[in-house]
Amino acid sequence: MGIRWSREPYTVTYYKDGEKQTIRRRPPPKLHEALPDDTVKLTQGKNDDWKEGESYKVKSIQQRSPNVLQLENEDGLTTFVDYYDMKLETKPEDRLPPGVESKFDLPVNNKYLLWP
Repeated sequence: MGIRWSREPYTVTYYKDGEKQTIRRRPPPKLHEALPDDTVKLTQGKNDDWKEGESYKVKSIQQRSPNVLQLENEDGLTTFVDYYDMKLETKPEDRLPPGVESKFDLPVNNKYLLWP
């Protein structure tokens, strides 16, 4: 049900002064609880389109930079925000699939009731 945030190293190749350079990087740990499709409130505004105190939907979170969230407003415009400039409004129990009232009702939690 959840999304895994891998910290597995990856390689980056680039050219500097005409020479090919290759380095290894490791993504930082995810320091917030937000997930895609959650609702967050900005604690610090960016401009007239992204005002402080307004609520926005999390569109995506990149694997290589999990502490930067892409937000989407009701007009379909998107922007990138650091995790410390937002406050999560969606509670984990609000993330359940439609028709499921409790995390205990998820089929994965009732496997012991099924015949092999």
